[in-house]
Amino acid sequence: MSTLRIAVWGLGPHAVRKILPAIAASPLVRLSGVCSRNAESVAAQARLWNCTGWTDVGAMLEDQEVDVVYVATPIGLHAEHGRCVLQAGKHLWCEKPLAMNLDATLDLLGMARRKRLSVCEALMYLYHPQFQQLRAYMTDGRLGTVLSAGSRFGIPKLEYASFRSDRSLGGGALFDLGCYPVSAIHALFPEHETRVVTSHVGTRAGSAVDTDGTTVLEVANGVTAHLEWRIDCAYRNELTLWGTEGSVSTHQIFSKPPTYVPEFELRDLRGVATVETGVAADHFAAMLDRFARVTNGTVDEHPEHTRIVQTARVMDEIWRRGNQ
Repeated sequence: MSTLRIAVWGLGPHAVRKILPAIAASPLVRLSGVCSRNAESVAAQARLWNCTGWTDVGAMLEDQEVDVVYVATPIGLHAEHGRCVLQAGKHLWCEKPLAMNLDATLDLLGMARRKRLSVCEALMYLYHPQFQQLRAYMTDGRLGTVLSAGSRFGIPKLEYASFRSDRSLGGGALFDLGCYPVSAIHALFPEHETRVVTSHVGTRAGSAVDTDGTTVLEVANGVTAHLEWRIDCAYRNELTLWGTEGSVSTHQIFSKPPTYVPEFELRDLRGVATVETGVAADHFAAMLDRFARVTNGTVDEHPEHTRIVQTARVMDEIWRRGNQ
């Protein structure tokens, strides 16, 4: 498999701390360069990683040493920047969510299909062994038939506000955090459509963006999902599956350091609890390896695109109904 040459567009703290080191750790990709309007940041990261630095987006997109562009710009710019990447003939790997509405999501996927380019959405937790182990509990019989799922994801106020306090740039709890539990339901039950039963999107006093959200989803196989997300609150990061024969709960499902060893609390038919452990891994590096295989054609991109569309559709409905 050939090594893909990647440029990172956007040098916020997430890209600097998580994505650039993951690229360096992956044998399937090589960092060609970094791009940002901040010349000082570009110079520092180009020097650190011994790569090209661009402050001119056009120069990056025209560079023949770039196969893939990883878009790490604010959420509200993803659709516009994604179109630029695809128009330039580069594969698009994009931070979550791919776009802020279903129409823009379908537009990007359609453009990629016409140009025979790949599109991948960076929800790193999907590629951690923790999530794979959680899915295995659904198929090994210990849970029986899954009846419901529950997830909470909330974070304290961040030291750096960046785009998160600007609605026009995609700030707010739903697009920043809500996409995680919503996407998890579609990843756990990929063969089934979901319906929004109830939805609430709230904004606490003094905030320019939404701060809280809840939804109840009904999966076509009969599973009911209760999801909640919040910003500027005590930290929560968890997912539970409850079935006819047992249940399983796990913490730090969406975000964790590479050294984190997951734990799973399982309860049997009588409610007796046992704890099993998983394995630590760098889910960002695992994600990039998966994206490289999708782009090189060794992994089918259809399941990825189906999940992206399902999640975008439900996010649209949550936002519409939650603001009524």
